[in-house]
Amino acid sequence: MIVFLATAAEAQDRALKGIALVIGQSGYAALPALANPANDARLISGLLGDLGFEVSTVLDADHTRLSRALRRFAEDAEGSDVALLYFAGHGIEAGGENFLVPVDTAPDDPQGLVALSPLLSELQAAVPVTILLLDACRTNPFPPGATIATEGGSPAPVAAAGLGALRGVVPMKKTGGADPDTLGAVIGFAAEPGKAALDGTGGSSPYAAALAKHLPAAGFAFGDVMTMVTEEVYLATAARQLPWTNASLRRQLFFGLTPEERKGDEAQIRGERRKLLLTIAATPLPTRQLVEQVANTNGVPMDALYGMLDVLGVDVAAGGDLARQLDEGARRLKEIVASRNAQSRTDPEIVRLAALADTAEKEGAIRLALSFREQASKRAGEIDSALDEAESDIEKRRRELSQTFEDHAETALLNFDFQTAALRYADAFAQVERYDVARSYFLKVSEGDAWADQGAWHVDNEAFQRSLAAYDKAWQIGRSAPDARRDGDLRGNMAIVMTQLGERTMDPRWLDQAAEIYRAILKDRPRKKFPLDWAITNLDLGVLLNILGQRTGERSQLDEALNALEGASQIITKKQMPEEWAGIQLNISNVHSSIGDISGEPEDYLDASNAIERALTVWTREARPQLWASAQSNLGAALNSYGEKAGKPEAVQRAIKAQQAALTVATPESSPGTWAQAQGNLATAYVTLAELTNDYSNLRRALEAYRSSLTVYTPQSDAANFAGVRYNEGRILLRMGRIENSMALLHEAEQALGVAISHVHRAQLPIQWARIRSVTGEVLRELGERGKDRNALIDARAAFEDARTTFRDNGMGDSGQGFWEKQIAAIDAQLASPKP
Repeated sequence: MIVFLATAAEAQDRALKGIALVIGQSGYAALPALANPANDARLISGLLGDLGFEVSTVLDADHTRLSRALRRFAEDAEGSDVALLYFAGHGIEAGGENFLVPVDTAPDDPQGLVALSPLLSELQAAVPVTILLLDACRTNPFPPGATIATEGGSPAPVAAAGLGALRGVVPMKKTGGADPDTLGAVIGFAAEPGKAALDGTGGSSPYAAALAKHLPAAGFAFGDVMTMVTEEVYLATAARQLPWTNASLRRQLFFGLTPEERKGDEAQIRGERRKLLLTIAATPLPTRQLVEQVANTNGVPMDALYGMLDVLGVDVAAGGDLARQLDEGARRLKEIVASRNAQSRTDPEIVRLAALADTAEKEGAIRLALSFREQASKRAGEIDSALDEAESDIEKRRRELSQTFEDHAETALLNFDFQTAALRYADAFAQVERYDVARSYFLKVSEGDAWADQGAWHVDNEAFQRSLAAYDKAWQIGRSAPDARRDGDLRGNMAIVMTQLGERTMDPRWLDQAAEIYRAILKDRPRKKFPLDWAITNLDLGVLLNILGQRTGERSQLDEALNALEGASQIITKKQMPEEWAGIQLNISNVHSSIGDISGEPEDYLDASNAIERALTVWTREARPQLWASAQSNLGAALNSYGEKAGKPEAVQRAIKAQQAALTVATPESSPGTWAQAQGNLATAYVTLAELTNDYSNLRRALEAYRSSLTVYTPQSDAANFAGVRYNEGRILLRMGRIENSMALLHEAEQALGVAISHVHRAQLPIQWARIRSVTGEVLRELGERGKDRNALIDARAAFEDARTTFRDNGMGDSGQGFWEKQIAAIDAQLASPKP
């Protein structure tokens, strides 16, 4: 028992019987197939069965099956109170008649179509209430110009789209003399007469989905239900489709005994949705048009905008600034939808309430959505109170964990395990980042310092990069509470790391950034006001200027570097800051050596060795073994250069002993950088000793030492030193090739020099590049002359020309111009002589 027919005066309703036929036509043989009608039919069949109808379902019926099903339906309808036909498929209008299209209809000869008017008349004669729901308002599937033979036999053209108003349905206002036993008919079209309906992009058409959603509505007259269906389709299709219903009922028709749940949150949402739909139906046309325009312009659903009309306090029947308020509501809705993150919810009750609120908003039940949000906020408040009680204890625990990680890091530093220290400082930072800005800053700087030490001691450029990242994070943290002195120290640390990166990678951009930082710090910290800061910055700037001077060969940069370092030593004295003072002496030594490389004067190297001897009065082997080893290596390099320039083998022997002493402390595992440096300096000393004593067995020792250093110096970790070692390797092989008259050694020399120059850019390091080209010219000339190879001689001439031109263009090499001119002239003479 599914429907009630009542008048306002009747006190008791009478249960009636209903019969239904559901037809879904998807698989057309020759006409355009439709995706959803079969699905729609199954959906509506299930719905009507749940409501108590006796349902017959027919899918993809040809003319014979369709006619048989309709005839049987009309016969079975006799004795029933309500007969309901639902048709989904192709339907057309021609000559004022509507036709249902079987799946076997031919496009060029549309025969066998079923007219609706006779069926309606037959049903109305047999049943008190007839309901036809026609989801058949698709576009015309037949070719242009197609005609159909209508009643009387005259052909009529098929309308372009949609169905027409059915004949035989008399509006209620004209029913005064109708048969009281015939209560009337309801004709529902999926679209307005003459308009096309959408098939739908999902599993059902918009019309079928709306029917399924609202036919079970309890407590609503059937006319109101069809109004809800109309507005549901209107909203779902963004006003592109508006169903049409023609009813001639003289009694109110109710669906009852529905399977819907009448209580609970979901039932509330359904009820509010249906109230909204009925309100939309009463909304004036200008207001509807405005809502459609605002929704389309802002890309928001109309449902929520209609729901806002009441919430915003807008009287839709009156004028007022409706457009502004709707625009504001649409903007707010768009922002909320874009920013809402459902994934952030974890509490089950909040998840449930939020989902209900989201659904209510989607359905346009804005006030109900607010109620759900209020409940969710109440739950959040309860959770917040609980968290407040636990938060203080959590912070204490976090600080305890942070201190534990920091203690580990500090102990790791004592063991020169810089990588572990950096990782533990990062762990300590993560524990207190939310609670303590000052401590967070300190820990992140400490992490950067540890990575910087890792990069310096272990020739690890990736560690340098991680150091800069940690420093940058600390800088960002410090922005919340700026401190000029503290932040200046941090910038200085960053510049030190950039200097080392620039030196290793031969990328001048790092050096340029570091120079900018140092000059900015000196500007902010003059000597009189900040003497110690000024001294430390000059120390770092002196180191940087020495690197630049070595690369460019400009004496002025080296003199500036020496002045900066000596100025720093006047503030940072041995008595007050012995460790730092020793470091300045080491850097002063480096600058004197760089000056000696340009001047060629032995005294400059002697000054360099004297500066290191001063540093060694602080850095003893017992107190600071690693620094002592590094200083010994630098001392050996200075003594070797002095012995070479002054022609004193005994100074070179002292240099070798200094390098060997360094290697007793520095190992590839404990301090690979110092170990590789000592190996390279030892090799250089062996070469010098070979030249001064004519004991060329030392060349083999030198070659072995250089090649050992290449286990640390790689193109990835230290491109500059890698290129320098391969260059020196080529020079030794050239000498050995000449001495031993070995073409094989000369080819090895050529290969080593080729590798070296592949890692040196002419524009960035012109002097180093020119030196490699000059030695390459010597090797190629030897190969050309010994092997009678004219191509090698031609290549040798080009190499000498490159070296001569580059040195001249950079204001250097005046004394060497005669050498290169002599080499070029000799090659030209050989090339000009007749071939043997």
